Amino acid sequence: MNKPVSMADRAYEMLKRDILRCRFRPGSAIVDTYLAAEYGMSRTPIREAVNLLRREGLVVVIPRRGTLVKPIDFGELQDTYRMRELLEPEAAVLASRRASTEELEELAELSNASIRPDADGATRNELNRLLHVRIAELARIPVLAQTVNALHEEIERFLNFRGTQGQPYTAKNHGKLADVIRTGSEEEIRETVSAGIERARTHMLEGLLANQNVREGQNS
Repeated sequence: MNKPVSMADRAYEMLKRDILRCRFRPGSAIVDTYLAAEYGMSRTPIREAVNLLRREGLVVVIPRRGTLVKPIDFGELQDTYRMRELLEPEAAVLASRRASTEELEELAELSNASIRPDADGATRNELNRLLHVRIAELARIPVLAQTVNALHEEIERFLNFRGTQGQPYTAKNHGKLADVIRTGSEEEIRETVSAGIERARTHMLEGLLANQNVREGQNS
């Protein structure tokens, strides 16, 4: 039997989704009484969910300001893309070796879904994360998939934040990425993954420079 979903689990899933989708924006206050009313539950599961999200780094406690959704930080985002460059090209190479034909076909379907023009931006950003995490899962190294997911959660949040500023982003190489993992050489796979990361990093930098409301971690 499946384990029943607790109220704390429900609160965690709803709050995390709302943070990643920037319904609760970076730097905004976390007020448990408001969230309890919003989600239709008591404050106890809300507090449990907030504690879990603090451990994951999506919620922070700042002296004299209280509990906040983690602000977007310039330095940390730079490091996120550096980590992607270290991990994801090799994850894609391993996926090309270890995934079954059926799994690679499913990867192509997920890739296509991530760039559907009829999907809203937040949905595309979530599918973008799921695609990169799936590639890491196909590498058959669980800790790698967990790390890639954590990196892409922060990226998803940033992309959704940019979307709220009227600057949406659509990945351009997902179809090529799925194809090259299926049929390309190791060199081609690494080059394609690295090029996609660099293009996304450039987009991130342009957004940070254009938006003065994003806190620059280098000056904090």
